[in-house]
Amino acid sequence: MSDAFGRAPRFDAAARAALIQIAAFAAARALFAAALGPGYDESYTIAVARRLDLSYFDHPPLHQWIAHFAALALGEGAPTRAPFVALFAATGWLTFALTRRLFGARAGLVALFTLNATPFFFASAGAWVVPDGPLLFALAGAALTLAKLLFGAPAPRAAWALWLLAGVCLGLAGLSKYSAALSALGVLVFLVVSPRQRHWLAHPAPYAAALVALAIVSPAFVWNARHGWVSFAFQGGRAALAGGWRPAQVGATLIGQIAYLTPWLFVPLLIALIEAARRARSDERRLFLLCLALPPIVVFTLTPLWGARGLPHWPMPGWLFVFPLLGAWLAEPWAARVHLKRWAFGAATALVVLAAVAVSQAATGWLDRFRPARGADPTLETLDWGALRAAPAAQGAAFVVAARWWEGGKIALALGPQTPTFVFSADPRGMAFVDDAGRFVGGDGVIVAPQGRIEETLAALGPYFARFDAPQPLTLQRGGRDEISLALIPAHGLTRAFPLPYPH
Repeated sequence: MSDAFGRAPRFDAAARAALIQIAAFAAARALFAAALGPGYDESYTIAVARRLDLSYFDHPPLHQWIAHFAALALGEGAPTRAPFVALFAATGWLTFALTRRLFGARAGLVALFTLNATPFFFASAGAWVVPDGPLLFALAGAALTLAKLLFGAPAPRAAWALWLLAGVCLGLAGLSKYSAALSALGVLVFLVVSPRQRHWLAHPAPYAAALVALAIVSPAFVWNARHGWVSFAFQGGRAALAGGWRPAQVGATLIGQIAYLTPWLFVPLLIALIEAARRARSDERRLFLLCLALPPIVVFTLTPLWGARGLPHWPMPGWLFVFPLLGAWLAEPWAARVHLKRWAFGAATALVVLAAVAVSQAATGWLDRFRPARGADPTLETLDWGALRAAPAAQGAAFVVAARWWEGGKIALALGPQTPTFVFSADPRGMAFVDDAGRFVGGDGVIVAPQGRIEETLAALGPYFARFDAPQPLTLQRGGRDEISLALIPAHGLTRAFPLPYPH
């Protein structure tokens, strides 16, 4: 039995069904993660995380800290993903528990399934070495804690404990991604617009929770203060006015979100969001989830209109809170007339097909034969660059130099932590803080660049070396076919370190 807010015994039949779902998706996700090598962002993250620091250039440090210790314990590469797979399994449970508390067990099971059946939450947020996994876990934990507080009747001491726990969760979210501030803003908006909850604004507990959250995020502030606030400048610059309006960028962001969620899930999610907005004035539960969902969705969908090109995964923390709304909508009596099991089976089948296509394409490139012209192939990012280790020019090199941050990440992961990798460019990002190239002045290294950029690379890096040897070609293959052509250029006598664009 459950009450009006869907509270139920913790390990009833619905909870057992949820755990079966979570285990099945976690197993599938682990197999998927093991079948694909790290992409550009993951390789770069693992390379940057070799140095344990208070924070990092691109994001706050939590996912790099996890990657650092996972790589030490399990090895670099696909094994580093294991904690992220486990973390999303916990996020699934928190999402189920949140939805069940607010809308009942059936809604919770629907929300859990649809969350796991979307490609973005199945793959990127659910397994990759990126900040989204820790962020979503922390946000789901904060939402569940606040639901217990705001829609229950906790004793004064319990209310204090729940507020402080919510502060811990929001702090961990902020330690994952700066965009967590939008979720904290959503909580504040809910307290302001809800007449029944407004009394909390006069209570000291929420302010104590905010202080706890700021204390947890403080390593990112300390690191930025020491490095000229470069991380805040980098992320904030993406929202700066870029001159002129760019509606096409907004359209691209919307299309990307639909693709990440799949059309057959995006449409019901959007309908559930609209339905929740229609009922929000009379239903605080839906208002609460709307306040958490809308800030990231609206801000990151509209920012590309005047700023830099947005990325479709930026609004996804907001969509996390639409899944409980979808569960509530599909748990209503009218939905009994809909063939939800067929729809769920279709969504699961589509996910399996998409995953199988991605894995097989990454391994063999078989789809290329059906394309009239070879264009961008995102699965090519996962190609193993391990052949670099056997290249004669790389063996015994004191250090390696790349001219692009994403290439530096792949090179560093291929060669291992024993070979320092530097990025000599105006945009090295986090690779600038891993090691100091100045300690190799006078030494010999090797430059790795794509074959098509040999002349450009030598012209840019010529002032930093005494001389170069002839480039040595190296081709990375997939399915017996040449895919990536590299050049290894022995470089002698480093004259000085490349001037980095960030304060050290």
